[in-house]
Amino acid sequence: MKEQYYYVISSLPYLSLNDELPVRKNNFLSVCKENLKTTDFEMLRSIDLFEADQDKAPLDIVRHFFSWEREVRNALVKLRAERLGLDSVDFIRGGMSDHLTGHIAEEAFNADSPLMAENILNKARWKYLDELEFGHYFDIEILVIFFIKLQILERISSFDADQGRERLNAIVSQGAPDTD
Repeated sequence: MKEQYYYVISSLPYLSLNDELPVRKNNFLSVCKENLKTTDFEMLRSIDLFEADQDKAPLDIVRHFFSWEREVRNALVKLRAERLGLDSVDFIRGGMSDHLTGHIAEEAFNADSPLMAENILNKARWKYLDELEFGHYFDIEILVIFFIKLQILERISSFDADQGRERLNAIVSQGAPDTD
């Protein structure tokens, strides 16, 4: 029987994609380190939203999410390769299957800005994580989902419009031909 983490889970703040980050990833991990079995904590700590190759993860829920994430990324790769006239086969990771992620990738790919694309992808991630929550209430799986959602919120909180604009202007000015 899986360990139940009633205290930890009942003390977690509510997470919403539309709200500010209520707790930092490191603070969450500190609480978990004190209250989870060592094997559960180590597994939880190893999960990284930006490392989609988690095929050997010990939990089905982790493998399902990262398989879905890889499918979205592969669908984006396919769209980008087509636009550049390249063969996407060289860039696809782990093969392609049909998780119905193509429409998500297409919507993000056609977004008016990188930030809008990121928002589309984050909403889709959040929705899929919500679906994976079903049937999990006080087990390690709910903590895994919380941790992935926390990573999404932490990434969003790191976005800075002014800094992004400065970077874009610097890139554009470097690539612009001299008019002298």
